[in-house]
Amino acid sequence: MIRNAMHGPFMTLVRRELWEHRSLVWGPLAMALAIIVLSLLSSAMHGGVSVMFADGDALPASMRDAAQQRAIFGVWIGALIVPQVLVGMVVVVFYLLDCLFTERRDRSILFWKSMPVSDAKTVLSKLFVALVAMPLWIWALTMVVGIAVFAVVAAKVSGTPAEALGTWHGGTWLALQASLLGKSLVAALWYLPVAGYLLVVSVLAKRSPFVWATLPFFVLSIAERTALGTSHVGEFVGRRLTGFFDEFAVRAGGEDAGRMLGSVYAKFGEFPLPASAELWLGVVAGAALVYAAIRLRRRSDDS
Repeated sequence: MIRNAMHGPFMTLVRRELWEHRSLVWGPLAMALAIIVLSLLSSAMHGGVSVMFADGDALPASMRDAAQQRAIFGVWIGALIVPQVLVGMVVVVFYLLDCLFTERRDRSILFWKSMPVSDAKTVLSKLFVALVAMPLWIWALTMVVGIAVFAVVAAKVSGTPAEALGTWHGGTWLALQASLLGKSLVAALWYLPVAGYLLVVSVLAKRSPFVWATLPFFVLSIAERTALGTSHVGEFVGRRLTGFFDEFAVRAGGEDAGRMLGSVYAKFGEFPLPASAELWLGVVAGAALVYAAIRLRRRSDDS
């Protein structure tokens, strides 16, 4: 059943989304190219390497064993995904707010409703692009960027005291890519209610969907703060927006630089959220919101 859904009309709808919303492809790609170009420019402008930790420990001195070298390798290769994820999240938010709003504004919804494609497939194709296709695209770009930046760094540190940075750790790289792919799938589940909410706003808003998406929470936060002196609404929204990234957080506890890097790297292999009721309650709420978006689109017309 899932296999049939991934072929024919559904994948045609997915390709339509990528064709009509080019920023989904070009936004993360531009950031990936920028990272590579900046690494090349940095290599051309500076002839040496000087990396210092907060405790004043020089980078080569912290490399006392192979485990620390692998941790350093894993952390800086994994960190390359951060700017691409930030760009991707911005692009996806505006895509979800625009995808159902624009088809009503330009009345192209009349054409698509005349086609033998259900509202469910149409909405699910947009959800698939936002929560599956985009994370996979960013993950694939990160692999290419990591290899390219590593090549630049390896050439730059060759023959210097930091030459250990130029050591390729194949097993660590493969484990890191598998972990990032798994975390991308977990992120899709975590942000399902956010995506569902944005789709509902997109199908309901008459104009300025971004304003209508943010205004209710802004008003509720102000009202709660004024009436009760609390900030539960803001904390709830903040938790849903940033909670996924909390699993990467490392609390400083007097550890030296090497152990701190090891703690950060270990976070890449941890998956605490799938065991959290908060994740699955969000999935249920997200599924309800997506269903609501499908029902609302079914009732949409050129008005």
